[in-house]
Amino acid sequence: MNLEYYGMSYQLLDTADLPSSESAFFIEGAMLAANMTCQPLSPATWQSLLFNTLDDEAEKQVMSHYQHQYDVLAQPEHGFYALLERLTAEDMADFAEGFMTIWPVVEAGWLETDVSDGTQRMLQGLLTTWMLAIDETQTHQEMLQAGLTELPSYKEMAPNLPWMIQEVFASADAALTGHQGSRLNPYKSVSRNDTCPCGSGKKFKHCCLN
Repeated sequence: MNLEYYGMSYQLLDTADLPSSESAFFIEGAMLAANMTCQPLSPATWQSLLFNTLDDEAEKQVMSHYQHQYDVLAQPEHGFYALLERLTAEDMADFAEGFMTIWPVVEAGWLETDVSDGTQRMLQGLLTTWMLAIDETQTHQEMLQAGLTELPSYKEMAPNLPWMIQEVFASADAALTGHQGSRLNPYKSVSRNDTCPCGSGKKFKHCCLN
């Protein structure tokens, strides 16, 4: 499937001949989580959660798309966000489930990495958005049990996904490569007085800008 985003396109992985029962959207979300690792990650670590045994040709296809997704995310403007604008609620839930399936594999690296408070808020906002996409009612129940009273909706959080994804990806990539100076700026279209993309409800200048 080829998805368009303001004239730019993004091609999903063709899963027809791959040994997996998961959809292309699930696998795309899973690869996004793997591409947000802060530490070196063996492909077998996440591939085993998605596929049965891959032969050489299938593994080459999977890794080629994984690298393609990374290369696309490393650009400041790209067609990857066609996924976020075009997916149905069911497909977005599938994408989010894929991400959350792989996230525990990379989460330990984040816990061991020193990142800014702004990045931490963006990460929490991203994880919350995926949970809302999967099951908003259950997520709200869990928030209430945790003592939270202001409950965000997926509809409110979804427009901020591009900023959250870009910030988390860029921070993970900087930690992985050690090139802090090459970090992308995911906030270039957010003004100081806009609501912060992390979902805190505060103005950007009083939140993740600092």
